[in-house]
Amino acid sequence: MSASGKRSLMQVEPARLVELAASSESILTSMRQDWAMALADLSEACDGLGDATGTANLAAAYADSLADAGEVVAALSGALALGISGLVDAAQDAVRADDAVAAELDRASHLLDEGTLGIMPGPGGR
Repeated sequence: MSASGKRSLMQVEPARLVELAASSESILTSMRQDWAMALADLSEACDGLGDATGTANLAAAYADSLADAGEVVAALSGALALGISGLVDAAQDAVRADDAVAAELDRASHLLDEGTLGIMPGPGGR
């Protein structure tokens, strides 16, 4: 409810939800590609450190950090993918709701045109 005590209505535009999903999907694809390129470069850099005594531990630490970062990127990708799925589901729900309202309005219009609604009851249902 809003501050005035009236219930606010949420306006959903299915086309906008689809745009958001497409934009998010593009970001997800870009993020995955960027990580794949960065991972290859960073792995090559770790390999370039060699296996000398002083660099072996450093290379291992970098490799562990890369694995951890990979898990973070995978988790973010999964969360974003779920968000995209939610946007698509919301758009489909909005379209179904719009269709249901349109069908009900059409039905009521036909009933009025046919005069089958009759006299509507007054206050209190009488």
